[in-house]
Amino acid sequence: MDGTAQSQTNVTYSLGENGDLIIGQTFPLTIKITSTSLIDPTASIIINNISKNIHIKDYIPINSSVSIPLINSPDNKSASVTILFSVESTTNYGEDITFDISAKSVDGFIDRQYRRQAKDIDYDTLNLIVDNVYLTSPYSNTDPESDSKTAVHTVIHDKKNKNALSDVPIFISSMQESKIKLFDYFDANDQNPIPIITLNYQTGLLLHSDSEGKVYFNIHAQKLLSGRIQLVSTIPGIYQQGYSQPIYAIYGGPPVDFEHSTRFPSIVGYYPPGNLTSDGQKNFLVTIGEYSKPKAGDVVFFLVAKGDGNAKYSGYSKTIEDIQNDIGTPSIHVPYQIFEYGVLSHFSYVIVRISGDSLTSMSLPLTYMGGTPYIPDERVNRDYQACIVYTSLGISQHTIIPNHTIVNLDSITQYPGGEGTGLFIQILGTDDPTEGRVPVGTQVTLTSYINSGNVNKIISYPPTEVKKQKDDTLYAEIHIPYDDLYNIQSIDDIEMGNIKFTYEFTYKGKKSYSKIWSAEIETVPANAPDDDNN
Repeated sequence: MDGTAQSQTNVTYSLGENGDLIIGQTFPLTIKITSTSLIDPTASIIINNISKNIHIKDYIPINSSVSIPLINSPDNKSASVTILFSVESTTNYGEDITFDISAKSVDGFIDRQYRRQAKDIDYDTLNLIVDNVYLTSPYSNTDPESDSKTAVHTVIHDKKNKNALSDVPIFISSMQESKIKLFDYFDANDQNPIPIITLNYQTGLLLHSDSEGKVYFNIHAQKLLSGRIQLVSTIPGIYQQGYSQPIYAIYGGPPVDFEHSTRFPSIVGYYPPGNLTSDGQKNFLVTIGEYSKPKAGDVVFFLVAKGDGNAKYSGYSKTIEDIQNDIGTPSIHVPYQIFEYGVLSHFSYVIVRISGDSLTSMSLPLTYMGGTPYIPDERVNRDYQACIVYTSLGISQHTIIPNHTIVNLDSITQYPGGEGTGLFIQILGTDDPTEGRVPVGTQVTLTSYINSGNVNKIISYPPTEVKKQKDDTLYAEIHIPYDDLYNIQSIDDIEMGNIKFTYEFTYKGKKSYSKIWSAEIETVPANAPDDDNN
């Protein structure tokens, strides 16, 4: 038996043999070879049987064949080449695009045949859907949260027959080219990083549609960075493009240097340090200081840190429209309810410029002492069904607390045969998004609003997926812990406390909101001491 080890050669291609290509498209084909033995420095890739509807940049076929040298690594154990093809603009819809790949002086190389079809494209399908345009940039001492990333996606199809376009190369770049490196990019499974490359002197990502025409990838905010990016999707060689909404990364920590800082916000009628109280108004007036080179389109994001905690985006922002009126004057309305009642807070903002870079303000200390109730956002349309609220017996026991009734101590107490304590929330889903229910597979975020004599707060619970449950019903189930509901007092001798639930979700890039579930609440145990006598 021959004891000589056999050479092992592995070849990878950036493009599959089958699929579609767009008439007029330019596309790169990268071939990478690795071997356990040395690769001949004179090795080359041979392209044969080239159909007349494509050409190869910088090479003229001789007898329908082109030889292209491989570029070897220093140790000659690997080699690669990128070949730039173009589909002729005179190609007819449905024509076959064909060529064969072989190699010269590469042991173990297996020939490959490309058989693709020429298609047109509906340019509108190049527009990209962004599930979450506001990303929370992680702090250095914390793990990334769920809102530090977003999926970006579209489905491309042809114009003639509206059929999905399979395995089509698509290039993703940025309106602000230098800012593309402010974010990290991962594949559809959110596992493998997508490298940033240069194609025809442009920086971006080279992706491919799947067999159903889907283009899907994930964007992550980087740690310690604020910034902005607006993505542009193109088929290289086709002079039409699609766009995404702008995507913002918001970091509330210190700026990278003094030049990226700005002064703290000013609140009309408030002088730090001290208490901030509403006189019944829902909003307070804020002034942001003047800063260098402001432009219409800059966005101011308001942040709140509780105690010694990290600053987080409050959910409220202001886009600069009129530089003279929006900057340096008390003109921005911000709701009091971004602050938690009775808790020392630090109020600040981040300005993300339309150019992509950012400024971070110093913070303003304050303690909010009430004066206006916590309520769901009144600025949005609420088109989806209210959630269904169950007692501590759980969804399986079908004990519903009707809307506009009462949550009491009995509602949240443990019972034999029950599912636990607290409340159980059901958000109904559907396979038919026209029903006013949440599409199956969507992540929903539930928020509670409590106003009472001793507890006043807003709590948002972790996103939960709407999915098929054990009883084959489509819904999301969210548990409200006992501790979030226990010992809530009446507002006074006449008025009980109140609790409201809403949920929101993003589907195909559009954020939607539920109707409001509302009830009175009092969960003080019968033997609880009277606070007035303590």
